[in-house]
Amino acid sequence: MSSSPIDIDHIFIFVDPLPNEDPVEALRMQQAGFIESYRRDHPGQGTTNICYCFDNAYLELLWVNDEQALRRAPISNTRLADRAQWKTNNSSPFGIALRSNFPFETWDYCPPYLPEGMSIPVAQSSLDPEQPFIFKSPGGKRPDVWSKEKPVARQNSEKFKEIVGIELDIPCAFETTPDLLELSRIGLISLDQNAPAHAMRLTLSTSENDVTHCLELPSCLLIAAA
Repeated sequence: MSSSPIDIDHIFIFVDPLPNEDPVEALRMQQAGFIESYRRDHPGQGTTNICYCFDNAYLELLWVNDEQALRRAPISNTRLADRAQWKTNNSSPFGIALRSNFPFETWDYCPPYLPEGMSIPVAQSSLDPEQPFIFKSPGGKRPDVWSKEKPVARQNSEKFKEIVGIELDIPCAFETTPDLLELSRIGLISLDQNAPAHAMRLTLSTSENDVTHCLELPSCLLIAAA
């Protein structure tokens, strides 16, 4: 995606669970041929996820399993509760997790599921739920170099090897923050600042470095690359 010392670790998007079933977006991912890598709860934060690992980054579908936990401090500071309701309140459903250097003004998020004394730096601009939630990933490594002691399923590289492009749509009525402009300047994302709604497109490459598909978010629909 870029030769910058900063890189995208993963993207998250809030989805809605179905009663006793996976979210519709997860079913679409499965039907399109994506491989589920893992899923887990975030104890104390009130969320659950399903993750899809590519070689260089991963996509996280995130949803609420305990709204009361989500609205208690320190979780409430993240405005994740608002973001989860993006379909009705114009919040951004997206999170952008970075690896390595983090050049933005931040605050420390200390969710209960992290080891004591560990925190997640979050961009100050992310206090506004209308903006993407930008933060530094606690992990910091590409999925293809994760510990061999904890192997994780990745996508079939002949179909979807890497995320090689991220296009982010910002509704025309909303401010584009300096943080997003910096991510655009260094080549991690491209921006459409006059879009009708929050949206994102992930450009995917194959093992032969061919770009054949894009994944539309928030719908999780796979489309042929232009």
